[in-house]
Amino acid sequence: MKNINRKKLIFPAVVAVLFFVSVSAFALEAIGRIVYLEGVVDLQRDGDILELWDSDIGLEIYNYDLIETGYDGFVEIELTGQRSRGTKVKVENQTAFYFDAARIAGDSKTNVMMMSGALSFKVQRLTGNEELNVKTESTVMGVRGTDFRVQRAPEGSVLVTCVEGKVACEDDRKMERFAMPGSIVEKKSGSILSRVEIDVGDENLYGMYWTGKREEIFRAGAETFVKGYAVQYVNYLPRFLEAFENLSLIADVLETYGREDSVSAGFSSRMITVKAETTDELIMMRSILPLFEHAFYAVQVLEEYHAQGIGLTRINPGLTSDDFFTDFAQNKNDIKNKLADVRHYIKLYVNISRAATPGSQDQPSFFDDVIMSGNPMGSGVPQGNMPQGGFPKTNF
Repeated sequence: MKNINRKKLIFPAVVAVLFFVSVSAFALEAIGRIVYLEGVVDLQRDGDILELWDSDIGLEIYNYDLIETGYDGFVEIELTGQRSRGTKVKVENQTAFYFDAARIAGDSKTNVMMMSGALSFKVQRLTGNEELNVKTESTVMGVRGTDFRVQRAPEGSVLVTCVEGKVACEDDRKMERFAMPGSIVEKKSGSILSRVEIDVGDENLYGMYWTGKREEIFRAGAETFVKGYAVQYVNYLPRFLEAFENLSLIADVLETYGREDSVSAGFSSRMITVKAETTDELIMMRSILPLFEHAFYAVQVLEEYHAQGIGLTRINPGLTSDDFFTDFAQNKNDIKNKLADVRHYIKLYVNISRAATPGSQDQPSFFDDVIMSGNPMGSGVPQGNMPQGGFPKTNF
């Protein structure tokens, strides 16, 4: 992460009073604020990649701000929305995610788009008209007022542990399982959701065991996993670049009409026209972005293992893993900058869409009904023998 061209986020040395003024029905609200951070932490906002420091504690977080932690990074975010106030998200090391929040007809939904790493949540009791979902490449976790953790292993497996409340987990095949105290949910790479009964109170211990076990399984089958994600990335990259090129053609229009000062006046008939003129390009990007960004961050995780000699293989007859990761490293920063630009354009388009609806205070979601296609490896990948109730605590 350190070799990306970044802008340092700078704030005034003294701020006498912090307050929020709603200048109109269309003023953007912060989703949360950083209450603690340490180590290497980056924030992608409005097309820029910003390096955060201890002095940035208190920084507000907005829709489509991507947070990425390094090998020693940690961030704690408190959600500050009217209903979700007090909910806390702990972002562990080597994690990447962003929020996609919506408010429709008084109902609120917050999607946490998680690409890598681990997130822990302490959620205040939700009301009947609000939702909090965590989305990975293969699983959606619906929260029902709880204290829980979501982990993604290097090869794509997902573990959900819950110490209070309940989390409804659903995969791309519409299979549903519930994580709760004494019952964890796992989505193995290339497999379906499963539930494992454990002793109540052992959820954190099981998470530690699972992490070590999935590491062993990944190393044993690293060639399969590297090849699977590399093929996915190679297949998705041309579609992403084409969508990005088309989106760049309307960037000036989005910048002109999607800025906060442009939409603060509220509804205008011109916004309806602008929305119609830009929708096709956004739909094209919407169809590929979730798939591509998950593949990108998965490959970024595997890159570190490959540098240690783990997962050396041949991607296809004309491409070795060495060649693939050399090319990936050369283009990684450029792709990451493009992804940051895309999220900025999405934010502008959502502003335009909101301003194009007469009398509406709704904030639409850009990804709410996007269905992803699960893990790229399919069946037959190394699964390992996870315990069906009970596990060797002496490993800790």
